[in-house]
Amino acid sequence: MSARRIEPITIEFKDGTTPYSPLFGDVYYTHGTGIAESNYVYIEGSGFADALKNQKTKKHFRVGEIGFGVGLNFLLTYQHFLKHSTPEQHLTYVTVEKHPVRLEDLRRLYSGWDELSSVSSELLDQYPVLVPGMHSLTFAKGRVKMVLMLGEASEMLTKLALTDEQKIEFWYWDGFAPNRNPDAFQDSLFRELLPLSAPHARASSFTSAGWVRRGLESLGFKVTKRPGFGFKRECIQVEFPESSMEKNKLKKPWFSSNHLKTLKEVDRISVIGGGFSGTSISRALAERGYQIQLLDQDGIASHASGNAYGMFNAQLSKKPNPISRFSQLSLTHFLRELEHRSVVYRKGLLRLDALREREDFEEAMNTSEYPSSFYHFSSEGLSFPECGVLNPKKLCEDRANHPNINIIRSKVKSVVQTKTGFSICDVNEKEITTCAHVVYATGASLVLDRHLEHELLEQIPLRPIRGQVIYVRPTAESKKVEECLVDSGYTSPMVPEISGSDTHCIGATYQAKTIDDNQENIDTNTLLEEARQRHPAFSSLTINDVVSVRVGYRLSTPDKLPLIGPLCDPSQLKNDFSLMLRSGLEEGDTPLRAKEGEWIFTGMGSRGMTFSSYGAEILAAMMTGEILPIETDLLEHVHSARFIVRNLKKPESTGKKT
Repeated sequence: MSARRIEPITIEFKDGTTPYSPLFGDVYYTHGTGIAESNYVYIEGSGFADALKNQKTKKHFRVGEIGFGVGLNFLLTYQHFLKHSTPEQHLTYVTVEKHPVRLEDLRRLYSGWDELSSVSSELLDQYPVLVPGMHSLTFAKGRVKMVLMLGEASEMLTKLALTDEQKIEFWYWDGFAPNRNPDAFQDSLFRELLPLSAPHARASSFTSAGWVRRGLESLGFKVTKRPGFGFKRECIQVEFPESSMEKNKLKKPWFSSNHLKTLKEVDRISVIGGGFSGTSISRALAERGYQIQLLDQDGIASHASGNAYGMFNAQLSKKPNPISRFSQLSLTHFLRELEHRSVVYRKGLLRLDALREREDFEEAMNTSEYPSSFYHFSSEGLSFPECGVLNPKKLCEDRANHPNINIIRSKVKSVVQTKTGFSICDVNEKEITTCAHVVYATGASLVLDRHLEHELLEQIPLRPIRGQVIYVRPTAESKKVEECLVDSGYTSPMVPEISGSDTHCIGATYQAKTIDDNQENIDTNTLLEEARQRHPAFSSLTINDVVSVRVGYRLSTPDKLPLIGPLCDPSQLKNDFSLMLRSGLEEGDTPLRAKEGEWIFTGMGSRGMTFSSYGAEILAAMMTGEILPIETDLLEHVHSARFIVRNLKKPESTGKKT
């Protein structure tokens, strides 16, 4: 798998204000008239403005865009939606960009748009680290969602997972002039839009170039010219061909959400588990307006998620793979989440092992998908200025601090399906509560004490991983350490406002196999020795400096990626998919059937803090019927049913000969 590193565009400002791209030799919009032109060409030309005006009972509008550019079309669409929609209406905006603009250039550009300041400030606050893939942004308290796809349009569009109800109704074909950026107007790209588009979909573009019109018409699109804006003579409106859309149906993979039972507005949801995964999915659903019951017998973050320090770090790999791709998207999503949490954190992380293995680390970073601005090498090692440490327990508590979340301290033994939903019972078989949907977001206790009785949960390949950290007194020298120091383990800086004490945290062990009777002492001595070798400021540490020890168990999967999605029955999937796997039928011919109303979100391993942020957004979108903010090929690697399907694909399961 090769790297797809994003190459941000360099903007020059003509006349000090008009953004110009040297790469394409063109301006993003005409000086002084950009806002009016975009309103005319796209907001009005696509039919979006008329639909919003005339369809007051319509609940959801979906806009797609080829060429996010400087975000002007989104800002105007968002502003128009806020002004003319009803409180019950929602907007989803799907946009793709190969060469995004750097945040600092957007800040400069937006400073000149006083009329858009209220919406542009929201976009600047959420603008992601520019790594390839799909980024989920939320506006207007959840009424407006953006899926920002960074990468080649022809590639990203094929990885957009849409159900029949999520197809795009209005398209903006933006970009630079066709002769400057022909890739944005190729027939092959227009053809890829057909299966992604709703019946009667419409589009608009500023161009009226003959070869673009002829290409569209040859594919069955109906193209209509209309007067252009300003000095431009003409632009076009486009209607999608019904017959071609029928022939180009969207191919649905086995994990398609097309037939999943999604939430109703009145549904109450129970989330079992108060750690990273439980609090993150609870918050994601609560912010969408749902009433959440968060069940954990010991309260919020009392187990593996309860350390005083937790590190958020960049995943490094010599070549991009599913783990590194999901990790980087999770980290970028988590960094944006932090901006909206009332949690103290310390940024600054230094990889000391990069000094010893400089060539390997340089190769890893050169082939990584992180932008070059996200890290830098120095005489001390490899620095990640945006990474760092915070208090995981306080993060979980902040996530759970929402008026729609009710915390219930009770030990769950069983979840019983009823005619109206589920009855959740404690160890004494007493009903704790009822709900329409339940999310299993438990950690290692699911495996260690098996208190939750559920046949399907017991069949999932999960294993507990023991981890130990120690807290040590600072020295005069160690108090000067400002960054989190990392190699095979880590040492945190001393930040009393994070941890609540004058200590450093040293961690963390990763014990998956045999646990000795004196494992705590063994690991304490190992962690001390590693810290002494890590940095001179800790060279004098002894066992007498250890203030406390904390042990927790993370829950991990065989491929070290989380489980996100509906709870599935292996026997049911075997019946559904066995014919497909033997005969080679299209995967989408057989819809994924799941246990209605039951979902799972666990297996975060040692990256629970960052994985839970992005994972919760994916699961919440799946549960509510929103467009999933993840590429289909990556979704297959984190889907909750992947291990079942992988087993079914083995020769002994399908009857195929090796």
